[in-house]
Amino acid sequence: MKAKHLAVRVAQCDLIASNSPCPRRKVGALIVDPISNSIVSEGYNGTPRGSRANLCGGLTCKRSDLGIESGTQNDIGCHHAEGNALANALRVGTSTLNKWMITNCDPCLMCAKAIHHSGITTVYCPRDGEGAGVSYLLDNGVSVMQIAHQ
Repeated sequence: MKAKHLAVRVAQCDLIASNSPCPRRKVGALIVDPISNSIVSEGYNGTPRGSRANLCGGLTCKRSDLGIESGTQNDIGCHHAEGNALANALRVGTSTLNKWMITNCDPCLMCAKAIHHSGITTVYCPRDGEGAGVSYLLDNGVSVMQIAHQ
């Protein structure tokens, strides 16, 4: 992906992330068709579609309240941006096979597994370290490309 197009897509991830009600961290993800450079799906972290709760823990971030380290114990808290982007594609019957994902944070292990199984071939992310999600993707043949991000 050309640097100019990637910069625009990363900015779109940040804009999408601004929809997140999470006070802890706002994450956005895009699924892009590498041939047409068009957006296939998008997602941000938050409560499930139609959920009655404003935030995952009611008025606060449940994960913060419980002192849960980022990227762990994913059964507690809101849905992640990457998972929401995948679910949004699935909801309307859009294929993710051979597509790319762009996200403004490193995928956690749970999201990395879903990304791999969905057929996405390349993930663009900050790579703020070699976390379990990035390692999983690399070990399973998914290209991980580092993006510049603040």
